[in-house]
Amino acid sequence: MTSISGKNVLRTPCCGTFVSTAAYGSINLMAHEHWTDGRNVGSLMPGDGGLRVCSCGVYYLIGDCEHVMRIPHPKPIALEGWESTKSNWWTRLLGKPTKADIMLHCDTRPPHEIEAEKVKVPESKHVPDSSMPDVFNQKNANTSLLIVARRRYWRFLNDPFREIYREHRKLHGESFPYYSPTDAQADNMIKLIELLDRPHSSNWVEIAELSRELGDFETAASELSIYKGTCTKLTEVVSRLIDRKISSPARFKYY
Repeated sequence: MTSISGKNVLRTPCCGTFVSTAAYGSINLMAHEHWTDGRNVGSLMPGDGGLRVCSCGVYYLIGDCEHVMRIPHPKPIALEGWESTKSNWWTRLLGKPTKADIMLHCDTRPPHEIEAEKVKVPESKHVPDSSMPDVFNQKNANTSLLIVARRRYWRFLNDPFREIYREHRKLHGESFPYYSPTDAQADNMIKLIELLDRPHSSNWVEIAELSRELGDFETAASELSIYKGTCTKLTEVVSRLIDRKISSPARFKYY
C-alpha cells in the first residue's frame, strides 16, 4: 500500500520559497488501468512527475529543490493526566495502555512546546495537465522540466481516446479502434522524442512507444532493440504492438 510518513520541507530553485511535499513511507504501483503511454488510471501514486508552480509564478521540479528537513507524522497528543496512568499487571491484563506505552506512542510534551515546534510551510502547488503548454513555453526551462511537461501533455492529449478505446473493447473484444494523432499531438510527441533521444538515454522503450503511436513502426522497432534493460510487461506489449503494426495507445495488465 501507499502510505505517507510525514512531509519534506524544500526550498524552491527559483526564489528560495519554502514548500512542503508528502514523504512516502511505502509505495504501491498498482492502478485500475495501465497504459502504454505511461498513464495509470486509479493509481495510488501521483503521476505528475514532481512538477509544481512556485508562488513567484515559475514552474519547477521537486527534484530540483534543496531538501531542508523531513518532518515525521506527529504522534497523537497524550490525554491530560497521562502521568497518573498505572503500569501494574492489572492494567496490562485489562489491555489498557501502560505509562510506558503512552510515552512510546504519544506526544507527552506540554501543548505549548508542541505548538512552538510546528513548522507552518505551505504545500507545493500542483499544475493541471491542461497548463503544460505554459510550462514548456517558460523561458530558460531545463531539459528535465521540458520532458516532464511534454510527457504529461502527451498523456493528456491521449485521454479522450481512452474512452473510445474502452467503448470499442466492450463492443468488439480484443480488437483495437482506429487511432491517428492530431497535428498538436504529433508535434508534441516529436518534440518529446527529441528531448529523450540523448547519448546514454535510458528511455528507449518510451521513445519506441512514441514512434509507434506516430505510426513509424520501423523506427520504433529499431529504438526498442537498443534497450538493454530488464524485459517487463510493458516492453513485451510494445514489441507485440509494433509487430502487429498497431499505433494506438493500449491498455494492458501490469502483472
